[in-house]
Amino acid sequence: MKIICAAAFLFATLARADVTSNPTLPGTNENVQTQIALEHPDVTTVSILPSATDAAIKTFDNPHWIYVNRDIVVEHKPDLAPDRHELYLFIPGTHEKGNPRGKGPFAFCDFAADLGYHVVVLAYPDEIPASVCRNDSNPKAFEEFRMAIIQGGRSKHISVERSESIENRLVKLLQHLGKIRPKENWGQFLNEDGTIKWESVAVGGQSQGGGHAALIAIKHRVARVICTGAPKDYDQKRNVPAAFYREESATPKGCFFAFNHRQDYTGDTSPGQLLKNLKALELDAFGPPADVDTEAFPYHHARILMTAYPVVNVTGSQSEGSLTAHFSMLNPKNADRWKQVWTYLLTEKTP
Repeated sequence: MKIICAAAFLFATLARADVTSNPTLPGTNENVQTQIALEHPDVTTVSILPSATDAAIKTFDNPHWIYVNRDIVVEHKPDLAPDRHELYLFIPGTHEKGNPRGKGPFAFCDFAADLGYHVVVLAYPDEIPASVCRNDSNPKAFEEFRMAIIQGGRSKHISVERSESIENRLVKLLQHLGKIRPKENWGQFLNEDGTIKWESVAVGGQSQGGGHAALIAIKHRVARVICTGAPKDYDQKRNVPAAFYREESATPKGCFFAFNHRQDYTGDTSPGQLLKNLKALELDAFGPPADVDTEAFPYHHARILMTAYPVVNVTGSQSEGSLTAHFSMLNPKNADRWKQVWTYLLTEKTP
């Protein structure tokens, strides 16, 4: 496998597509993408508007992003990582304009493509944070809010048409990619009836997106779950983790991974409350949290990973503690550390 430097803030450009793809759209972190391209020249990156995949999609029409290393998934070059035949679905966090924040998410997705994943960064209704449910009298408020976004529906705090949901957007994107980029075999992630083949999907996300990833994995058997800056659904009214964490999970708990910062207070959830959420998910059954700042790979095979880098002064309940809290944790002086952490999250053996 070729050496991948996860420390560079680089992003892939369009290359070797089956068809001519749309150029990068204005206002979508163009400079970051151009930088990342220099370090991942073999990763093809394409932006696709959701409305181009389904005319029924009318809102949150910021582009989806796909990442694929065609030398791996098309050419099957033996000196590279093998094709995993898995989709890494990355769900961004809350953002008014729908674009992932920071350089970390972009670099992580390139890194995943170089490890043999097909990668999708999905645009979806993400402007309302799940924290609106934190003082709700309904103990299922968090779950109802998230399921409305995941599959379409209504809750007290949000209403989402089925066409605008995460599930429909992903299905329509995969169908579209199957038509315009057939050599890359995006259709392998759909069942014959057109539904998502969840068992072939590694689902991850940051902040709100990490919470969606956790709930999707509870409802469906997925290949892997990666939560960063998440999951943060904490019932402040009852002072307990959200009820859905204790539901029977379709995905074995050994497939769940969480990577969080010790100073992340975003969403009015403290680091201590976030740790309670992870314990409610029973991820502590795989050992105590691993401190990646001091502990060596493979982190005693823990499912809870923590960092305090870089150490900063926390100034309020909305402080992310550091850029690391939401994946933007790259630093040239710490390249090997983050490469090891990301490799662990994406490839550690699961049940």
